[in-house]
Amino acid sequence: MQIRRIAYSAVLALLLPFVAAKAQDPDTLRRSTITEHLDRPMLLNQQGISGTVNTEKITAVPSFLGNSDPISFVRLLPSVQLTMETEGGLFLQGSESCHTLITQGGVPLYGNQHLLGLFSVFNTPHYKGMEYATTAGQESRLGGLINMQLQDTVARRFSGDLSLGLLCAQGTVSFPTGKHSSLSASLRRTYVNLLYSSFLEYNGFTLHYGFTDANLTWLWRPSAHDRVTVDLFGGLDKGNIKQAIIENMEAQWYNVMGAVHWTHYFPSALLKQTVYATTYGASVTIDAFNINWHIPAFIRDYGYKGTFRWNDWEFGARFSYYDILPQDASSQGSYTDQSFIRAQRQRAFETHLHAQYSRILGYWLQLKASMGVNLYRGPDGSFFWGVTPEADLAVDLQEGGELHLRYGLKRQNLFQLGLTTVGLPDEFWLAADSTRPPQYSHNFSLSYNADFLKGAWSVSAEIYYRQLFNQLSYVGTIMDLYYGNFSLDDNLAPGYGRAYGLNLMLQRHAGPVTGWISYAYSRSLRSFPSLHDEKEYSSPHERVHELDVVVTWQLNKKWDFGATFVMATGLPYTAPETLFVVGNRMVCEYGPYNGSRYPTYAKLDLSANFYLRNGPRGKTGFTFSLYNALGRKNATSLSISLNKERTAYTFAPASMSLRWLPSVAFFHTF
Repeated sequence: MQIRRIAYSAVLALLLPFVAAKAQDPDTLRRSTITEHLDRPMLLNQQGISGTVNTEKITAVPSFLGNSDPISFVRLLPSVQLTMETEGGLFLQGSESCHTLITQGGVPLYGNQHLLGLFSVFNTPHYKGMEYATTAGQESRLGGLINMQLQDTVARRFSGDLSLGLLCAQGTVSFPTGKHSSLSASLRRTYVNLLYSSFLEYNGFTLHYGFTDANLTWLWRPSAHDRVTVDLFGGLDKGNIKQAIIENMEAQWYNVMGAVHWTHYFPSALLKQTVYATTYGASVTIDAFNINWHIPAFIRDYGYKGTFRWNDWEFGARFSYYDILPQDASSQGSYTDQSFIRAQRQRAFETHLHAQYSRILGYWLQLKASMGVNLYRGPDGSFFWGVTPEADLAVDLQEGGELHLRYGLKRQNLFQLGLTTVGLPDEFWLAADSTRPPQYSHNFSLSYNADFLKGAWSVSAEIYYRQLFNQLSYVGTIMDLYYGNFSLDDNLAPGYGRAYGLNLMLQRHAGPVTGWISYAYSRSLRSFPSLHDEKEYSSPHERVHELDVVVTWQLNKKWDFGATFVMATGLPYTAPETLFVVGNRMVCEYGPYNGSRYPTYAKLDLSANFYLRNGPRGKTGFTFSLYNALGRKNATSLSISLNKERTAYTFAPASMSLRWLPSVAFFHTF
């Protein structure tokens, strides 16, 4: 029992600290035209379920403790599987979280969540908008794309966006630095322990947590044909936890990114180039029973991206150099014999070249086809290459909408693994090599999108199928650290998977009441022969059915209201069938892997904005929100406990104390 308590305490110690966007850009002109036509809706469906999010309007949608977040917003889309309160991953159409490429101005960010997904690293007012797509195009990802768009217009006056809530404070200011340049700066800081310390207490653990992130973006238009952007970002999370068994546990994780973007406009062509450096690192240290465990990991990506568009053609090149330290466990102490096999630092190179051609085949038919070549050198000197063909056949039905048939062969040379799969510091990145070949997938989809009633309404539908190859499953546990026999290579199992489903969405764009109703049917299946024979099972993030309702109501210039309701099938888990105690160890015999499910998930969030000032030059007011208005305790984990005599046990899903959390925040824009 003592070992069991140590193991469970260590697991909670790792997980709970994180509970707690004279020449005008043609793209900008096109987006502006669409925006004006639809009266600036929250969501612009361009092709099927993909499109652009208007970050200025998502403040009307309820969010955690009054702080709007674009990543939380995109989770309400039918193509994104719902996650629990204690999860931070983005799972698009049955893919893994690491299959989704999340970028800022096109530059990858390898860690994108604060506080288990309740906040992302993106300070919303700093960006122009957010692009989302269920396919990452010619990027090296099997899944979708989320891109935070940088501002592309030089600020002509001093302006700002400030907010002060019960959980964090944030501010963004923009001001001209010359006739043709301007600077935008953002800063955000949380103080969660001041008022919500009870929210971060669980099973006797005392947690202290906080994060800080900052953005700095300088925009320069040296001529009518050039735009230069220098973009910097940094974020740091720290958590500390203490408990009777855990003497001390500290964790921190960080993001640092720097990039220079240059865009040049030719009379009939466009050239975009970016050089960047981005890094994500995490470190967990645990002190217990005279043993000190240290588990660092990081990934560094130095790269170049270039795109040249000319008439119907697009040519692109991308180069990346990866410097990766996988989960590198080590320990000091004398309680038990520690003989870890240390992880090796990895260095890998990737080059990707592609060409794309768009052609109108008739009055109602258009074909967009691209071909890429991916060249990759692994850390052990192994070499891989492969083509990445992609095709999109669009049928213009005029007033009847638009139909898209797509196919793509995707390749990915990076894995993300760990004790969890939701973006926590216990996770790490790993480069493909001769023993772990790169991932690839075949992606098929058929989508339909149409506007009606003069653009006030739209309907979208999509069916998809994905076949995934060279997947990896991490089978290590916290017990490997305790017994001192940790080996990364021994904890990896190869396999494959598939995902298929249906997404439906009805959206209201215009009028005082806007929003959408969506439904998603999604299956995400995996098979790892060395673990579960050849049996196929549900992935841990599979939600078979999900219903999302988003409503905003602009009552007048003083008040607007918002509500979101989500109901979804419970996530799968492996239930124990028998339990017995051998010495001080609790041993479980489990049933079918992921053969059981949590109860149905349901949550209603409400919010209201009251404006003291609401005009074209700025807004001032208060945001009132009620998180989990139904007071429902949705299951977030499993709980196994023995009685005092150790003759019987209880097993049931457990939940966090996320009931009826009210909040108020002050905001001021100028």
